[in-house]
Amino acid sequence: MPFRLEHITLAERVDLGCTCLLAAGQYGLITGLAEALGTSRQFLYTLRARAQAALEAALAPGAPGRPSVDQRLPVDRTTVARAILVLSQVAHASVRDIQECLVELLGVRRSVGAIEAVLQEAAARARRVAATPTGPVHAELDEIFAAGRPVLEVVERRSGAILALAPAESRDETSWGCTLLDLVAQGTTVAGLTADGAEGLRAGARVAGLPEPALDHWHTLRDLDRTRQLLEHQAYRALAAADRSQRAAAAEAYRQQHGRRPRGGRPLKAATDPASVAATARAAAEAVRRADDTAVVLTTVREVLRPVDARTGQVRQPEAVAADLAAAAALLREAGGRAVDAATLLDHRGAGLVASLAALQAALAGPRAVLGEATVTFLAWAWQHRAGLGVADAAEAWPARPAAARWVWAALDAAGRTTGMVENLNSVLAPHRAAHRGLPAPVLAVFAVYRNHRVFPRGARAGHSPLELLGLPSPHWLDALGYGRPPAPAPVAFPARAPHTVNRKTA
Repeated sequence: MPFRLEHITLAERVDLGCTCLLAAGQYGLITGLAEALGTSRQFLYTLRARAQAALEAALAPGAPGRPSVDQRLPVDRTTVARAILVLSQVAHASVRDIQECLVELLGVRRSVGAIEAVLQEAAARARRVAATPTGPVHAELDEIFAAGRPVLEVVERRSGAILALAPAESRDETSWGCTLLDLVAQGTTVAGLTADGAEGLRAGARVAGLPEPALDHWHTLRDLDRTRQLLEHQAYRALAAADRSQRAAAAEAYRQQHGRRPRGGRPLKAATDPASVAATARAAAEAVRRADDTAVVLTTVREVLRPVDARTGQVRQPEAVAADLAAAAALLREAGGRAVDAATLLDHRGAGLVASLAALQAALAGPRAVLGEATVTFLAWAWQHRAGLGVADAAEAWPARPAAARWVWAALDAAGRTTGMVENLNSVLAPHRAAHRGLPAPVLAVFAVYRNHRVFPRGARAGHSPLELLGLPSPHWLDALGYGRPPAPAPVAFPARAPHTVNRKTA
């Protein structure tokens, strides 16, 4: 706040206060100074009292020991808004919980409407903070349901940055098409998509003119493994039934020979005639054979779906993998029983499972022309075993052509086979869904900004935020929303003046 008497500077006020203090009791001093400065005597009396109070406070004896640091938190409107947003995003607190935390932590009372107004304002600001990558991106797509409504998710694979996150009325072709078209309109270049088998999602990608989403391998392998576990449990139950039938037949033979049951245990309720015993034994053998055959076939399926042969380093050809999947489906169908379900699944998803391999072969065409097939195979083998070799950069594996070597590894890294990033997002959203009994649009808008600007505390991306990994500026998420702390006021600098021993006004 400026002084009311602007012609008297801060340095002059300090000088006047000390002068009035040192020459207190001198007749005519205050009157003369007031006339010279064009002010009242009361102004000088007040200035003298303030100078005396300031000097007494500054020179008073303090507490023994090192001076304490004032750690009190100034609670203003911005501090309360920051607390509301942090409690909402980090602690996953509801509005009622935020209201109670503000009272307990800051001693501030806010109504539910006031807290909701802060969240709505933050959501409006968050919608204007869009993450637009500068280069082509490989995105993962998925849907999560909250309170019966789908939430459409688009996540960049390498960094985990959220490109789109919004609730929709449905997950059909129109909803996904509009979401992807909005993403393209923002300036995002989509080089590839990976998703599960959702039909509306795939139809929306086609309508938006984007590449056909590659089918992720994780969901298919999970469904196939469920079939394997089911057949394994059936085999154990069949073995238990055969063993019970054999023991019951042995007990019945003992009873017929000795006229009484064997001592110990309850009577076994199982067929004891030779035909039934033989039938249960054959059923057990058939169940074990089916489970073993299915396990062997599915292990092979899991292996051939890997983009690189771990032993030779050969990058798998999509045609060969498609033929292997067709052969695996035929073997599963021959096994019979519930193994036919796995065969049907492979027939239905086979084309989508090899789509990522087709994209990988196209991406490796350039490096093959520069390095040759043998070198690309070696680099693929080194990429597969980079953890064991302790190699973090492709240039270390092939220093003769470092740029081309990095090209090969970049193509292998970009081969989309899973939707792990978007599945991780689903896990992170679970506490918000529980706290709000759904995923409201304002919560999702602020969450996207928080997630994109938050620095990963651990893992391969530790020390970097998703926006940093995309090569974009990444301030603190509260600063990005406009809730940054105000800068500390600069210390007052007194103007330099020539030293003197006698005050001019006093003289």
